[in-house]
Amino acid sequence: MTDEIFPVLDWARLVEEAIARRKAENLTQRTLAKLAGVSAPTVVKFESGNTEIKLTGVLAILRVLGLAL
Repeated sequence: MTDEIFPVLDWARLVEEAIARRKAENLTQRTLAKLAGVSAPTVVKFESGNTEIKLTGVLAILRVLGLAL
């Protein structure tokens, strides 16, 4: 029942799609960071699959890439 309310997030797939979108838009990690208002190391951590980053940073990155949750 809770899976219907809170579906399981496939983190690896989300990161993979975010990287594909960034590259399709010809954005560097540094440029994405500036647009999202986060640090370049935050983008690197996100793209390496690190889950120990602030949710606000992840949401900002996804928003810039048109992947807002």
